[in-house]
Amino acid sequence: MLSQVPSSPGAYAIRCVTAYPRRIGSSDILYFGSATNQQGLKNRLRQYFHPGQTQRTNLRILGLIGNCSDFEVSVAATESIPKAKFLEATLLEQYEAEHGELPPENKRR
Repeated sequence: MLSQVPSSPGAYAIRCVTAYPRRIGSSDILYFGSATNQQGLKNRLRQYFHPGQTQRTNLRILGLIGNCSDFEVSVAATESIPKAKFLEATLLEQYEAEHGELPPENKRR
């Protein structure tokens, strides 16, 4: 999977086929994130599958998707780090507007 992911900055969504009940409706989105370093999306997603002991978010996400029989990761490459952060913020705002809360694994914006 990682071989097809670009090394540019960008935003990503992790979803599971099982929809989660939300305050308003339901959604299969677990988490929105952004890759805002020079190694980009490929390196950021690699960290989920090989987390260090102090990477709580990565360990938590790996625990969830490891228990999910069917998950997907969608990526959107951007031209720059500021555009990646803006895209992530936009996705979170849209999700919150539609469901009345953030995705289950986004603890904060």
